[in-house]
Amino acid sequence: MSTLRWLALAIVVCAATMPAAAADPQSGPLTIEAAWARPSIGEATNSAAYFRIANSGDAADRLLAVKSDAAAHVMLHESRLEGTVMKMLPIDGGIEVPAHGSAELKPLGAHVMLVGLHGPLKDGDTVPLTLVFEKQGEVAIAAKVQKQAPAGDTAPGAHEQH
Repeated sequence: MSTLRWLALAIVVCAATMPAAAADPQSGPLTIEAAWARPSIGEATNSAAYFRIANSGDAADRLLAVKSDAAAHVMLHESRLEGTVMKMLPIDGGIEVPAHGSAELKPLGAHVMLVGLHGPLKDGDTVPLTLVFEKQGEVAIAAKVQKQAPAGDTAPGAHEQH
């Protein structure tokens, strides 16, 4: 067998015996900050979750969806004032996170709707969320259940009930 064939065979054998690199979506340029969710009220089976996404990378990414075992349906929504009526509408196409920038999901803005909760959300609990990004893939986080935005969050409407 020629030297070139031996070399090719050695490369194939080495590649086949090396462990596959596991994709760690949290090692990418996106950082999720200040994740929180509202407690459910009484018999209500809906809630909302909020967080900031910081992108330290050179390319934009897009939050496409959010998943959670805590609710039957999880959707990206936005609150929008149309005339004198505040409407909550689904977000089509996801939420862009610009390169070297951020996106904020907050009360009276873009947010995650948790519809058909499988149990009440109580102050102090955590809600598991899996964020699905176009480039970075899935990122698992836990949103702390609390009545208002985390201390220091000055987002407009941060302390209003959804």
